[in-house]
Amino acid sequence: MITTSELHPRVRRSIFTARHLGWAFVTVAALLIAGCGKKTGAPGGGAVPPPAQAAAATASPVAQAILAEWRQGDQTAAVRDFLAADWSARPLFAADSVLSLSEAQFQALSDTDRQAKSGELTAQLDSLKKLAVAVAQAGNNALAQGDAPQARKDFNALKQFGSALAGSENLLLAQLTGQAIVKKADAGLAKIQP
Repeated sequence: MITTSELHPRVRRSIFTARHLGWAFVTVAALLIAGCGKKTGAPGGGAVPPPAQAAAATASPVAQAILAEWRQGDQTAAVRDFLAADWSARPLFAADSVLSLSEAQFQALSDTDRQAKSGELTAQLDSLKKLAVAVAQAGNNALAQGDAPQARKDFNALKQFGSALAGSENLLLAQLTGQAIVKKADAGLAKIQP
């Protein structure tokens, strides 16, 4: 069992400042932390260069339409669009989404604002996890049907999404979710015969 003294100070600080999120949220975070033995950063996980920031301000968020389809119950379209998405494009989330905040921006919010955004954060992360499970299931289904190229496409898209979410520009809980998604994708890719 992992004790809080064994956790990275940044993770420990985030857990203890996230008490307002409720015990269920802290439990999910603890499970994610326990399941993520190593960090997997996004390629080029550094800051976005200034020209890209200007383009990002006018670009349509990559995950926005996909999450909307998922929430409306159109899972087939959400998975299809997930597989077609360019997960290296930014922004991932709309500017008014809590998932568009960095960890520093979230921590800088007042306690009242963090509490107000905690429900949105929990709901959005839950939707992302369910979507990732559906994409992984699509990969497993393709593999079971002997369609290794489609399974590889599914798991590679899942890995790219997880890497994008695991980027240091995201909230810590989003990063941890991304790391778990990368592990799930790697496990799926390992099942595919070369």
